[in-house]
Amino acid sequence: MKKLNIGGYLNILAALLGLVGTILTIVSGTMSVDNKLTNMTMIVAAGFIGVVLCALSVYTPTRFGNFDLVGSVSIWGAIALYCYTFGAAVGQRIMLIAGLFSYNSGNTIGWNVFYVSVGAWACLLVGCVCLIASGFFRSVKETA
Repeated sequence: MKKLNIGGYLNILAALLGLVGTILTIVSGTMSVDNKLTNMTMIVAAGFIGVVLCALSVYTPTRFGNFDLVGSVSIWGAIALYCYTFGAAVGQRIMLIAGLFSYNSGNTIGWNVFYVSVGAWACLLVGCVCLIASGFFRSVKETA
């Protein structure tokens, strides 16, 4: 931890945000039978693999130096998996959102699912932004 620089801390933050976003996606998909996510296994697997790739992007620069190939590719992979998790969850919630904002505004369970889903989406998007920003910074401090 003492060797980490801004990029490393952003990767750790992205891993934590991705973990929280994936857990919130699981919660939103299991809150009610009517609002379950159909491909929950793929969404959860993508989210957790993205978290593992974020952790890999923190570990590899300490072994191989800043801007190494494995660390860079793992950042790209984590961004892609977080975006997939976000897109798959949003795509399945479109009809719920349309119903809540038009004819079914009294659906309290639907609103709770929507609020948890928005929290998950925010975590995943901020995690992607952190990963993109971390690609421009050094992950570990240079030793002289």
